[in-house]
Amino acid sequence: MSTITYPRLIKRVRAVLIDSILTIVAVATSLSIVSAVGVSSGIAKIMLIVLPILILDPILVTVTGGTIGHHMMGIRVTRIDGLSRINLVAASVRFIVKALFGWFSFIFVLTTARHQAIHDLVAHSIVIHKNPAGLASYDVLTERLPHNDPYIYPSAWRRFLITAAYWVLYTIIISVRAAIFTSQTCLDHQSCSESEAITSFALSLLLLLGIGWITVRGWSGKLYGGRRKLRTPSQAD
Repeated sequence: MSTITYPRLIKRVRAVLIDSILTIVAVATSLSIVSAVGVSSGIAKIMLIVLPILILDPILVTVTGGTIGHHMMGIRVTRIDGLSRINLVAASVRFIVKALFGWFSFIFVLTTARHQAIHDLVAHSIVIHKNPAGLASYDVLTERLPHNDPYIYPSAWRRFLITAAYWVLYTIIISVRAAIFTSQTCLDHQSCSESEAITSFALSLLLLLGIGWITVRGWSGKLYGGRRKLRTPSQAD
């Protein structure tokens, strides 16, 4: 395992964002085809929508070792050995768990020894660099060993509670901003102007991104109230 190197979380997030955009485009295209062809069967409609999603994630992961986003970021999904690709069953389970847990799954990348998200742990998979040669040293991570971590972290419960408090505060701030920029008619009757709809979408996106950022910062011990501390020489022993 010492020869296996792992990507930073930001690289995996970028891969997910790329895949999300491609999935939206693929599903929208499928819906257009369904409408243009005039498909009436409910099962056929569902299959035409689900098929591109399956192709873009579990099937590509099984056949090529990663999604389009993974390949664009220079990373791939393998079994724990870091050599062989996972099978379709594992890739499908991995995809389902990732879809269920969303961004929360990636928090575990910051704490697990092999930088695994929840869906990696369930599928017994890891995400590694395709070719670490030539990458900057800060982009190349190795297996996380307790005695190599220079920081002491607050307990998991403390980090969770601090993070949850920041979630609540941030959500209140975004909600107040939304109330300021949204008319009463839009709030009560969902009759919103184009500018209000755009503002609402922007605030919703900002809320999602903010929650994700807070979660990552909180779990890695970088929020006030639950900050990590440098080990002293005596604590490193």
